[in-house]
Amino acid sequence: MAPRSAYRPFAVTLAGRQRLSENFVRLTFAGPDLAEFADTCLDQRIKLVLGTDAQLSSAGAAPSWMDWWRDQPDDERPTMRTYTARFVRREQAEVDVDFVTHGTSGPASRFALEAQVGDRALLVGAYADHPEADTQGLAWRRSGASTVLLVGDETAQPAIANILRSLPAHVTGAAFLEVPAPADAMDIDTAAEVAVTYLPRSPGDGAGEEHARGERLTAAVRDWATAWTAEAGGDAVATGASGAVEDDENVSTTETGILWEEGA
Repeated sequence: MAPRSAYRPFAVTLAGRQRLSENFVRLTFAGPDLAEFADTCLDQRIKLVLGTDAQLSSAGAAPSWMDWWRDQPDDERPTMRTYTARFVRREQAEVDVDFVTHGTSGPASRFALEAQVGDRALLVGAYADHPEADTQGLAWRRSGASTVLLVGDETAQPAIANILRSLPAHVTGAAFLEVPAPADAMDIDTAAEVAVTYLPRSPGDGAGEEHARGERLTAAVRDWATAWTAEAGGDAVATGASGAVEDDENVSTTETGILWEEGA
């Protein structure tokens, strides 16, 4: 019988770093066990655990890595953060994870900027042979709708990019991504007819004031819903899409990329 959870720790080392934009960095992790790492991607959650070599070894060997982590003293507990795998190359036993950097005051951002090739970490993710490897840890569930709306801030960008990459060519809709700066707008590969719009909070070059988090997303989604209603008809479209962002807190949610799809 397969274990109840599809998730387990994978011992990794930092294999490479690539600067993607002003505020995005891609780290490549490597380790022989990553040949068994599930390549679901989408918005599937993974954990990055940072600690001393001794802590990482103990966590990886524990019957339950999470119980081990919880049992550590507050002032010694390893750092744990949630991310999304951007690319998984099981044949090369490598996983790419995109980070939003915020200077070096936080441990995860500091690791993204300053860790050396060969530095150790743990990635906690689904392993490919588990029967629920492609269903656990995901919020994205495409029901077959032909129109989608994807909304998120910079921390949701990897998940939204993964989802767009997975969509078939007949799907239409819009994706709105709030990012810190204009230079953070990156090309996203997709076969779908989904219009991708980046919404920088900072206008750049000192041209005006910075927008509040979620402000531009809220306005963009409401405008899109109004225009879509005019084309397709039906107040339910505007109600469904706009209602998804009535609470500004939901706009900046990073755990899920999709807020609405036709017929949902």
